[in-house]
Amino acid sequence: MSVLAFTNRRLVRLTVILILVPFLFLTAFSQARPAQTKQQQQKPKATVAVLEFEGRGIKPEEAVSLSDVFQGVLVQSQQFTVVDRNRIKSILEEQGFQQSEACSQVECIVQVGKILKVEKMFAGVIGRVGTRYTVNIQVIDVTTAQILSSKPRQHDGKIEELAGDIIPEIAQEIIEELTGRRVSTVVTTTGGGSTWLWYVGGAVLLGGGAAAALLVSKKETPVEEKPKALPGAPTFPN
Repeated sequence: MSVLAFTNRRLVRLTVILILVPFLFLTAFSQARPAQTKQQQQKPKATVAVLEFEGRGIKPEEAVSLSDVFQGVLVQSQQFTVVDRNRIKSILEEQGFQQSEACSQVECIVQVGKILKVEKMFAGVIGRVGTRYTVNIQVIDVTTAQILSSKPRQHDGKIEELAGDIIPEIAQEIIEELTGRRVSTVVTTTGGGSTWLWYVGGAVLLGGGAAAALLVSKKETPVEEKPKALPGAPTFPN
């Protein structure tokens, strides 16, 4: 009887193992397969480079700063592999280009792009006529040597507003055109553009609301009045 019970227990254990092992294997395989498929669906990021923008009527360092703003938005979007600016400068110097302004034609930009081994190049021109600024940023395909996109803008205002609003807007439009995705980018500024006004305005509203709530709470809280002395009451020495 004991031998039969022992044999039955062994059969039960063996049956449980035979049922559980395939189930566990299928569960692990189903969990690993979606992750692997997701990795296969992710396309490699396109490698791009941003040339220093050419300045016409503005200081060269201002044009360089605006190109840095444009490149910063590309990097922040995490949609591209952006070539480091120092590497671009060193390669331009090695190839005989003293400055990026010497390479403003499409043929030259394509040549630099092939040397950098990038897929797309970004070049821009920032000009000023009187108080009006003109911006034109182009996207150039290195393989086909074609201008894929050109983004002209005109702006009446301060140059700081180009860095705070105009350049980031153009960069976001280009990113969405090249990737087909809606990308949200935020440029943090401390003195120029309208972006910082939203943060300051929000802080003022929040602060004002808090102050108003505090005043209301103080008005609604009853204040204990000190007992008034009766007229003609005797006073005692302290």
